[in-house]
Amino acid sequence: MYEPEAFIREAMVDVLGSAGYTVFEAATNAEARHVLHNEGIDLILADVGLNGASGMDMVNYVLRGRFGIDVIVMTSYTDIENVRRIIDSGVYDIIPKPVHAYNLLLSLQRALEKRRLSSQNRELQLSMEKKIKEKMLSMRIHTQEKQQLLVSIIRSLVSALEAKDKYTEGHSRRVADDTLQMADMLGISMGETEEIHLAGLFHDIGKIGVSEMVLNKKGKLTNDEYDEIKEHPLISQKIIEQVPQFKRIARIVRSHHEFYDGNGYPDGARRDEIPVGARIMSVCDAYDAMTSTRPYRDALSSKRAISIIRRNSGTQFDPEFVQLFVKMKGYVN
Repeated sequence: MYEPEAFIREAMVDVLGSAGYTVFEAATNAEARHVLHNEGIDLILADVGLNGASGMDMVNYVLRGRFGIDVIVMTSYTDIENVRRIIDSGVYDIIPKPVHAYNLLLSLQRALEKRRLSSQNRELQLSMEKKIKEKMLSMRIHTQEKQQLLVSIIRSLVSALEAKDKYTEGHSRRVADDTLQMADMLGISMGETEEIHLAGLFHDIGKIGVSEMVLNKKGKLTNDEYDEIKEHPLISQKIIEQVPQFKRIARIVRSHHEFYDGNGYPDGARRDEIPVGARIMSVCDAYDAMTSTRPYRDALSSKRAISIIRRNSGTQFDPEFVQLFVKMKGYVN
């Protein structure tokens, strides 16, 4: 007679094999780790009742080890506490037992498509960075012409991002226009104003390295998905720094999700530690995001967005720039 887990594994292997997948079986955590380290696998399907050890031990080992592999968990748990524990671990999906073949194959298909898109986006990002470096090394032209060329390349990346994510179409341009208007109202020098304007245009370029499934997800993001989103300021900085003259612009872009009270990312900078351009852009970026339709909600009214910005003055936003922005949009304080 088969043990229950062995019977389930054999059934899963038959289903997945018939669907064209190559499957590696593991009855214990030790066997699973051997497969993980020695085979080129794209996805893990884990049963929380593995013989000899808890399946969640293996799940946590994979996720904490940052192997870049998604995990789908099969479980017979029905109580909220255990289900929440599995969700909080960062798994891609949970499939209740008894497992229906259709649900299993659908979940696998989605997970592997997510992996394919993430890999594609990483390759695109690396390709673009390589092209920028090649242009800088190969072209013997004046500094100003070189800068204009590279600005054009980065602008093309912005266009590529907007083609990839319909919800951000026009967002960078609108944010750049608002940052330019605020900088003019502040009386900032022409050079610094141009830097802030370009930072507004380029601030989200790093989302080219975020998968479309995450960018366009309608439901709540998992912890891992949110961590992926939070990488985009750093990716943006890395791309923009390819232009030596853009070091200050890259710093503004890196910091546009920092909070005035220090609770933002990626550095937890606060108050004057955050570049002026980033503090200006933070308000403009938030306003445009709120007044634009996103996958997870409809656009808010301008009045509602202004109310939210005012409420977060001194915490998320610099109070000075909140007041200036509200005035710029024609609202009375």
